[in-house]
Amino acid sequence: MKQFIRNNWRTNDARRPDLFISENPAISAEELHEFETTTGLVLPQDYKAHMLTYNGGAVVSIYLFFGLPDDGINLLGFYPIKHGDTLLVERRDYLPEKHLAIGRTGTGYLAMSLDENSYGNIYVHYSEVELEFLAASFTDFIDGLTDYTAVFEG
Repeated sequence: MKQFIRNNWRTNDARRPDLFISENPAISAEELHEFETTTGLVLPQDYKAHMLTYNGGAVVSIYLFFGLPDDGINLLGFYPIKHGDTLLVERRDYLPEKHLAIGRTGTGYLAMSLDENSYGNIYVHYSEVELEFLAASFTDFIDGLTDYTAVFEG
């Protein structure tokens, strides 16, 4: 199966809007601006657009990966800005300054840098220790996602 995946890992268009569903009430541009004002952080435009559409976003497939399934990141979903009954997008004490916790993976968590030197970069972390770079922007992260449902269930 690994060889099949390696030869066909980009057969699905990762930018399809059907990769996510909204589980939370929508947020307005005003609520998003209020979040930025409260935190003192300015969110990247691509991330804002996603949040205005999904206010977080759960994945529609448990086989959604950034990278190959055998060594990639299995995305479970993104945290909402507000109105959620799960963890919310926020700063966490264990993350570097100007970094936000934005989502969860099968084995860890996602963070976004809002620091001027790494603005918009997406990272994964498995503990409160070290961030591992994944993508230079939220768009690059989304574009790097592939749904492997057909591989695993087909």
